[in-house]
Amino acid sequence: MAFARKTTADLIAAIALATLLAAASCVPAACGQRGELFIVAHFTNPLDSISREQCAGILGGGIKDFDGLGWKGGPATHLVIDERIAAPFARAFPRTEARIARIDEDEPLAADRSLIGVCDIRGLKPHFKVIAIDGTYPWGRRSRDYTLDRGTSYPLLLPGARPLSAMESFTVVQTGVTAMTRAFISAVARSGDVLYPVGETAPITAQADLALTSNEVSFLDPCRYPFKDRMRFCSPVRFFEILRHSGFDVIELTGNHNNDYGSNHNARTIELFEKSGMVCFGGGRDRAAAESVRFVPAGTRRVAFAGFNEVGPVEAWATETEPGAARLSKVLFEEKVRDAAGGAPIVFVMVQSANENEPVPWSSQIRLFHRAIDLGATITGSSSAHRAMGIEFYRGRLILYGLGNFLFDQMQTVHHRRGLMARHHFYDGRHVQTEFIPYIIHDYCRPRLLHDAAARSLMDEMFRYSRGPVFD
Repeated sequence: MAFARKTTADLIAAIALATLLAAASCVPAACGQRGELFIVAHFTNPLDSISREQCAGILGGGIKDFDGLGWKGGPATHLVIDERIAAPFARAFPRTEARIARIDEDEPLAADRSLIGVCDIRGLKPHFKVIAIDGTYPWGRRSRDYTLDRGTSYPLLLPGARPLSAMESFTVVQTGVTAMTRAFISAVARSGDVLYPVGETAPITAQADLALTSNEVSFLDPCRYPFKDRMRFCSPVRFFEILRHSGFDVIELTGNHNNDYGSNHNARTIELFEKSGMVCFGGGRDRAAAESVRFVPAGTRRVAFAGFNEVGPVEAWATETEPGAARLSKVLFEEKVRDAAGGAPIVFVMVQSANENEPVPWSSQIRLFHRAIDLGATITGSSSAHRAMGIEFYRGRLILYGLGNFLFDQMQTVHHRRGLMARHHFYDGRHVQTEFIPYIIHDYCRPRLLHDAAARSLMDEMFRYSRGPVFD
């Protein structure tokens, strides 16, 4: 491959011709079918999508800096081709200069803010950001409302790249704190529509193969606000429809408020979940159930979920005969994370942490979540954060220090109002990508989706508090 500058029109024609020639000359046994190519960049890269013409400029060697891709003042690009597609790429783009590397195993590349990487699904890792082409990813087109149109054709295919199999692909959408209580109750009553809070988010969660939230408050009637004690929480039973309508499949019960009005209401709430086909983890009808690892099928695989409560109080923890959350201990944590990793290729480990409001993770959190990954967790982190915090990629695996409030009434600061949904993509039993979907809570109960500068502001705040080599 060697560099040659061309006009955009020439590049488009050259790509079309090169692709046709490569396809015509490709021996199936040697090259296989045409497969999707991923364009990846540093995880903090502000670009979400590039045009077909810009993609042509990258692959043809005519665009050498991010300024030419719409990131004004961006650095020069460092083009890297994954070695597993290097030969077919060279046939299609013989004049392009690029470095050849094993993208998924080259650790310095994860921290390279000038990176433009090209790989097929084999080279994709979650610490890279996938850039869409005309708004379309290999798994579908992302609409303005952040839903995915999986029927949209992806434009970048290469003979010899490994094609994706729909059977091996699935998504998990994960949210932060759900506590539909206090002023949330009054706000929904004013709206006149019990589904008012999730008008913008339900299409996203309902579309996922699995949707996960941390529900921290039990359902009971009568439950009216204001409460005599504003720190003892309940949710009206009618609010259960909010979770059902949102398509939640997995409910984390590590919260410290589910026994606020007595363990009998917690038990009835768990029964509501179970009768609706929702799987609960991190809490249960008794200690044994609360501490159990739950395995949930997804596509051709299964996903393990384990959860723990660090903070208490004592009455929040499950006993031998009463419902509650699984109390965190070193022995239990290590045993259950090992069990989870031994029974599924994908493992979520979530903890109701004492740090709820500080964006910088405590050293105890860092040690705990690192240990979870050492034991086999795929995605781990804190489910109790009342503001969006940072993330970390430790040994290439994702730590979520806090996604923030989701369905809750805290409006006192912009940090308490802003939050993130995480849409995790999995392929062939591997975590390959996470998209963050930003929102801000309005009217004490309704997350409204953020776009453009407002979305970028929240993402920059998250990156500011993210840690590890990827973000250093």
